[in-house]
Amino acid sequence: MARKDRGTRLDALFRSAALLTDLVITYGALALAMVVRFDGLSLSNVRVLVVTGALYTILLFLLSEMEGLYYTRTSVNRSMHGYRAIRIILTITIIYMAIMFVFQLPSSHFVHSRIVIVVSFFIWIALYVVVRVLLLPHLLGWVLPVLGLGKIRLLLFGDDEHHRRITSLLSSSPIYRRIINLEFVPGPYPEDVSERMDHFYSVTRESGTPDLCVADDEVDFGDVARLAWKCRDNGLYLCFYSPIFLELKYYDPWLSMTERAAKVFFTPRMTRAAEALWRVVDVVGSLFLLVLLSPLLLVVTLLIKLGSRGPVLFLQERVGKARERFTFPKFRSMKSGNEEEHVEAHREYFRKYANGVAADENAEEGYKLRNRKRVTNVGRIIRKTSIDEFPQIFLVLTGRMSLAGPRPCIPYELEHYEDWQMLRFRVKPGLTGIWQVYGRSRLPFEAAQFMDFCYVMNRSVGQNVRLILQTVPVVLLGKGGV
Repeated sequence: MARKDRGTRLDALFRSAALLTDLVITYGALALAMVVRFDGLSLSNVRVLVVTGALYTILLFLLSEMEGLYYTRTSVNRSMHGYRAIRIILTITIIYMAIMFVFQLPSSHFVHSRIVIVVSFFIWIALYVVVRVLLLPHLLGWVLPVLGLGKIRLLLFGDDEHHRRITSLLSSSPIYRRIINLEFVPGPYPEDVSERMDHFYSVTRESGTPDLCVADDEVDFGDVARLAWKCRDNGLYLCFYSPIFLELKYYDPWLSMTERAAKVFFTPRMTRAAEALWRVVDVVGSLFLLVLLSPLLLVVTLLIKLGSRGPVLFLQERVGKARERFTFPKFRSMKSGNEEEHVEAHREYFRKYANGVAADENAEEGYKLRNRKRVTNVGRIIRKTSIDEFPQIFLVLTGRMSLAGPRPCIPYELEHYEDWQMLRFRVKPGLTGIWQVYGRSRLPFEAAQFMDFCYVMNRSVGQNVRLILQTVPVVLLGKGGV
């Protein structure tokens, strides 16, 4: 069985088992709490159990998806899994109580008893930790080989320390220690970083296995991106360890170590069916947002029109998928006039930024200071909350953009893009993306571009759903808005 089939099957089996277990645990916790409270389950209580359990399960799925709890690699760090699960269950309980208070849901279909809610909370946590976190990985570790999954051969490139640490890490998973056959490929390796990456790739191809793990402390983001893309184009699956990922604050928490973070590039390309499904999500989601936000859009339009002279929308040319240019709308947040001067100022700022000046250093501060006088009172609010981006929802509806993806760049920014950074144009730009959720206005140019590269490499329906869910608190708290 090929690695792609084994890897896909492993993740699919784990996800299916985890979803089924979550469903049983959720309903089990509610049922036990209702038995404790009412000394049994009447017909009316069964109806309440079914409807409330459905709401709990949907919330559990969404928050677990956001936290990445449906990956096999969660079995490596079960203490982190338990902590995240407790946090999720607490959040769901609070959300449910808030919904009950605000919407006054009917007692004929929803649990109203505070005792049931509190007791189910503690039973839910106990069942989740024991069954989902502790027992399920051991059960799957024994069952998967019986199902014919077979060993996954993984080549490891690094030094003896890397070998010891990664071996110990994988051994902590009841699944990986039975499924993965780790083979250490010792040096010496080429001194030049580019030649070293080519060497890792060549040895892996010659070995006949499509899996490699690289630990290297001397690489930059471009080195990792070029190797990752080369591996993907040739059907190889890469896990890369390096301290450079720590500055991103976006890496795989399950496989990472204190001094070296891990980035994994295992996600298969989206199928045509998945692309079609996501297009449906784009259309339905954008329509829903336009209806939901229409009162706010109208109010912002009036405030902009009354607050200063000029058009409501600021229109700008941007670059999208396949480097096609399109008109990009935003709510106008600055006073009209001197547009050419503003463009030149931003172009000069971006040149410095792309050449190594971090986003929070003097170049950006000077640029912001020059423009602060031009920002309107309404503009300060809509920028901080990202409301100025809302007109782009219409572009999602028409298919020019997507709900999730790299943010579209300005044409003159292309002058500073390297070869691997151009890969972001393989997908549609989005309303939100990895850089907006994790980086916002604080990352250096190369790091921000690497995050968009990671999105392209790991793009999937699940990835998009997680980014959309994670965007909500970022927008509400106004984190990083400029």
